[in-house]
Amino acid sequence: MEKTLNKEDFTRLVLQNQTAMFRAARAIVTTDEDAEDAVQNAICTAFTKRDTLREPEKFKPWILRIVVNNCYDLCRKYRPTVDLADVQDCLPANDPDLTVHLSLWEAVLTLKPEMRCVVTLFYYDGFSIREISRILGISDAAVKSRLSRSRNQLRLLLADESGGFYGSI
Repeated sequence: MEKTLNKEDFTRLVLQNQTAMFRAARAIVTTDEDAEDAVQNAICTAFTKRDTLREPEKFKPWILRIVVNNCYDLCRKYRPTVDLADVQDCLPANDPDLTVHLSLWEAVLTLKPEMRCVVTLFYYDGFSIREISRILGISDAAVKSRLSRSRNQLRLLLADESGGFYGSI
């Protein structure tokens, strides 16, 4: 017989994973407020559906999947915004290269949402390719492809004029 998570265990697991949930949400949506809304909605949804979680030790991938789905729902409700990478293409040639001054996280935030999410789950949350594919509902090959394209974009973004790197990717 399967056991449903009680309120105390659920709360403990949410608190343990709150940073990962916010980081995953922020990798998809464009503002902290939207990320907070997505996480809050995911927690409410997860609480009401906690009886569907068969293996409590897989709570983190399960709730991250709910967070990701909530983020995609939010993205569908709002019109698209312009990424920093798109704005940089419009800068006059005599302006200093702003990408040199970006931190690694700021560079990650310039990636498209689907690539940003994969990078965040892999590098910041330590999920395997297989776990990411389950969380996002895409194939392992798609995860690998997105990681590869993201690494290439980040290398270009973080490379200085002499070919050095400002971050380890």
